[in-house]
Amino acid sequence: MNRVFSAFLFFILFACTDKKEKGLENSVAETIPTRQPVVKPLDSALVQWLSYYQADNPEFTKDKFRLTETSAITYSPSNVIALNQKGFNEIYKPFLVFNTGKTAYLDFDSYHWILAKDGSASFEADQQVVLVDLKTKTAKQIAFFGPSFRIEEAYWAKDSTAVLLGNTYEKVPFMLRFNFAKNTKQHFQYPDTLKFEKPYTEIRMQKFGISTE
Repeated sequence: MNRVFSAFLFFILFACTDKKEKGLENSVAETIPTRQPVVKPLDSALVQWLSYYQADNPEFTKDKFRLTETSAITYSPSNVIALNQKGFNEIYKPFLVFNTGKTAYLDFDSYHWILAKDGSASFEADQQVVLVDLKTKTAKQIAFFGPSFRIEEAYWAKDSTAVLLGNTYEKVPFMLRFNFAKNTKQHFQYPDTLKFEKPYTEIRMQKFGISTE
């Protein structure tokens, strides 16, 4: 009789303990927050650019851009002074877009504007985009735009792949993807115009303390 009672008591205790453990597991599982997507530092410029225009254009997304052309990268000489070289203007340093290895950077500001006496930016009509290789200490032009086009932001998708984010006078955004390892340039076009009062360029410059007015 004692053996039967002992066995029965053990069964009851085991069942209760098992239920408590399962209940604890379910409770823990319910309290663990859902993992949110992490924005990589390389993509933060893209996120900021998209988010700014999405405020007035909720349908504006990267997925709507369509590839319209693929071509070889054309390199041209540039007289832009590179970082760490004599004559480099430190005002442009915060605007340089480095790859993750810090071996190269993009510069689409130093040719495009200068600082006026009143502390505001004075823009040139044209804009040159320069790739600077810090290993070889060379600066090469990879793109050039007239007054109807403007590069507003840039980021590196990989150490050898950079993306330029641009807009036009007609408010039609575009992207240029440079794969320096394969020597290819891809042009992506947005299929519609955007609504906005101030272009992203002004917001970007103000973030670094440069007035555009």
